[in-house]
Formats: sequence, structure tokens, C-alpha cells
Amino acid sequence: MTARIVILCLIALSMIGCGQREDSADLIDAGLEPTAPAVLVVTSTSAPTRVPTAVRIMPTAIPTATEPPDENADVGAPLISSDSCETALERLYTTAGDLCLTGPTGYFCSGGSAPTVEPASDALNAPGSLVEAVSLDSLGSAALGVGDSGGLVWLRLEENILLDALLIGQVSIRNAIPEGSEFPKWQSFIIESGTVESPCENVPRTGAMILQGLYGQSARVAINGVSVEINGTVIVLTQGQLTKFIAIEGLIHLRSYGQLITLNVGEQLNLGYPPGEWSKPLAAPARSSLLEYDLIKHLPIVLFDRPVPIPQPGYAQTQGGVNMRAAPDINAQLLFQVPAGETMAVLGISSDGEWLHIRLGNGETGWMSAALLAKNLGNISNVYDVTPEPPQRYGKLATRAIVNVPAGGNLREAPDTAFRVKRTLPYGREVNLLARSPYSPWAKVDADGDVGWMALFTLRTESVIGSLPIDYNVPLPPRPTSTPSFSYGGGHAYPDPASGY
Repeated sequence: MTARIVILCLIALSMIGCGQREDSADLIDAGLEPTAPAVLVVTSTSAPTRVPTAVRIMPTAIPTATEPPDENADVGAPLISSDSCETALERLYTTAGDLCLTGPTGYFCSGGSAPTVEPASDALNAPGSLVEAVSLDSLGSAALGVGDSGGLVWLRLEENILLDALLIGQVSIRNAIPEGSEFPKWQSFIIESGTVESPCENVPRTGAMILQGLYGQSARVAINGVSVEINGTVIVLTQGQLTKFIAIEGLIHLRSYGQLITLNVGEQLNLGYPPGEWSKPLAAPARSSLLEYDLIKHLPIVLFDRPVPIPQPGYAQTQGGVNMRAAPDINAQLLFQVPAGETMAVLGISSDGEWLHIRLGNGETGWMSAALLAKNLGNISNVYDVTPEPPQRYGKLATRAIVNVPAGGNLREAPDTAFRVKRTLPYGREVNLLARSPYSPWAKVDADGDVGWMALFTLRTESVIGSLPIDYNVPLPPRPTSTPSFSYGGGHAYPDPASGY
């Protein structure tokens, strides 16, 4: 950690005081207190309480090897075919996710059409192929829905920069860290995205890059000459002569020309550039605006390393303790009482306009009375009264888990060690995830018809655990556990809290 702080300080000094490269952003430490990761478990009690009864449990650490491509996978199938557009897109996204979502750090992984790369190489021509990030100077991915499967490329830089990225559609990026620099390659880069016309309604109309810091940790990079601190998820794309930074999770801090702009979830910042030149904005940033929902609503969030629902324009804030419920009804199950000062994404609104479907910083979702919240909102186009399912991965990654304890993992009658062991499953045994616990980091699994509960640390999975349904019909454990953190970074990560997922 000390070495990382020293590196960030050197970056700040070199890009602000030394003036070595006019087209590099000032990657500076803005003096903001980073959010500390926290692993917290909530326990229900027999008496009513004011603490949450459901927790966010993130997927376990992903393995560091990519499985070989399925020879029977229909990767090259065109989006425009006898199948519906939705079916074709789902096929593309399922195959790409199966190939690349388990990729290792420090690599590019291509899940669709072959990208163009410099130095020129055919190493990424096959879907699922990997290339070390440090070996490339630039990469360009293909537009979706044109000719074949289109471009989907993952870039993971957690080891040096604590950052994951996904290129969707037509996007070109080039490294802006000079050769021989002491700073990690790809900590500063130039991005440009293109647009596409498609008869498929759900195809994203513009290429985009999605960047995510590890859960609860900040990452700092320079993008098109702007210093960006990512504590959450940001979408970056270019349109006309604008670079658009769109915050969909957490807080995003941007600095250009010495001016700091903070984006709350649901906001974006547009910066103008000279024609064909993306290395430095024309002027200091103006005020942020509400995000353009129609521009990004079709992005495949199931392919994000951490799936995050696209929020509506703007955000809501609690001014005092506000109840969050399971449905837009005063008699619906009480999930949390959220304290004052929480800034939340808005996912939708009830048909009567009285309830907002919100997402907390720790990933939990629920309904709150709109009248009890301070709001900075634009037009809310998502109107519904039945709570939608949270985003879950496609294909085999959605519910598959493998026992990851050499001595085997215990299958219990309920989600706590106080309950009886039904049997011990051997190392390497595959199980099917069914649900998650309302009070502990445990999952309900099916082992060839034998249903029980297993602690998440005994399993390896790429499923989004927080997107599994909650099984409230379980007995309460005999002992309490601590209450949760509501702010970004308060989610769970097992077995390693520092792994980010």
C-alpha cells in the first residue's frame, strides 16, 4: 500500500509540476479520504429491530485462468438472422461471458470479433484468446451488429491499477504512458468510440468503455487528458467532439485544468475537444448534468465484471432515517431503515409516482417513499410495480459453483454453523446455486437433488451472489452479528475481502 501511495504521488508530481507531456492528465491525489472495504454480516432477530435483514454478498474471487473456447459455440453467428435480435444478442453475450468473464489480471480478452491491435498481431483473433496488456500499444474493437458477433473486449489491470474495463462495440484505445516511464502502462490512455446503425432495437448505438474499481477501493487513471478517480463504475464514450463521463455507481472524481468535479451516481460530465484530437480538453470542465439514459440503456450489464443496473437520470438522498421495503407498498416487508445522508441511485418509479425503486451504495435494492427523499432527478422512464430481478450472468456462470476446500465443504440444513451437517461434499464437486441467506454469507445449493446450505468461502463461483433470490424461510441463528455499512464498499467479498468481488 505504501508503494502504491508513493507511485501515485510521483504520478501527480510528474504530470503537474514537471510538464513532461502536455497531453497527459494530472493524475493527482485530490486529498479525498478513500472508502475502506468492509466485510459485514447482518443477522435477523426474533424481535423487530431497526437494522437490515438482508445483505449484499459479492461473488468469490475469480480464478486466474480462462477456460478454452467451446468448439461447438456459435461465436460467429450474425446478429441479424432468422432468430430474433434478442436471441442473437443473448447468444453473443452468453458465449463472450463464458469465455472472458473468468479471465486473469493483466490481460486483454476478446469475446467476439477480432480487434485490431498494435503492434499488429492475430493473437486475439480467436474468441476467448488472451494477450498481455503490456504487450499492446493500441486496440480497436468492432461495432456490434455489423457482419458478425461484434466487439467485446475485457481489460483487467487490478494488479497495478486496481481497475477492470470492458469495451463494448466500436471503441479504440491507445496507451498514453511513454515507453520507459516508471508508471504502469495503460494508467493513461486515449479513447474514441464510434456509432452504429442497426435494425436491432437492443443493440447499443454507440461504442463505450465501462471502467470499474474494485469494490470499495479507488482507482486513478487518466482518460483523454483528464485525471479520473473511480470509486464505483463509470462509462466513458466519445460523441461528436465530446468525451462523456457517466457515473452509474459510487462517486467519480475528475480533475482537469486544476478544477475538481465530483459526479454522483446518475450524473455525467461532457468535455469538448479539438477536431480529431483527444489528448486534452479545450477548456476547464463546466458543471455536471444528469446522465443521458437513452444513450446507455442497452449496454449489456450482465457482461460487466460487477453487474450494475443502469440508473435513471439523477439521484435521491435520505434526510433522516427512511424505511426501504421489498415492494412499493407501506405493508411490504421492511428490509432496511437507511440513515440520513445516503445518496442512492434511482432505478425506477411506481405507477402512482409515490415510490422510488432505489439502489444503495452497497448494492442492495428496494423501495422508498418518494415524499421522504430529497431528489435531483430527470425524467424517469422505468415505471413498474413489480420488482424486477437483479442482473445475473448468462450461461454456465450464472448458478455454477465448485467446492473449493481440500477437506470438503459441509452441506448444512440452514445458513449457519449452528445447524446440523447433512453431508460433506468433496473438493471439486459442482453444485447449483439456488438462493442466498437473508442474514449470512451462505448460499442455498443443490447437489444432485440434495438441497442444503454452504458457506460461501467453501465455494468458488463467478455467479453474482447478490443477484440470487433471498430465501427468507430459514430458521434464525442463535447469535447476532454486526450491522452493515450502507455506503459504497460495504458489500461482501469472500473468501478474500480484498479481492473486490
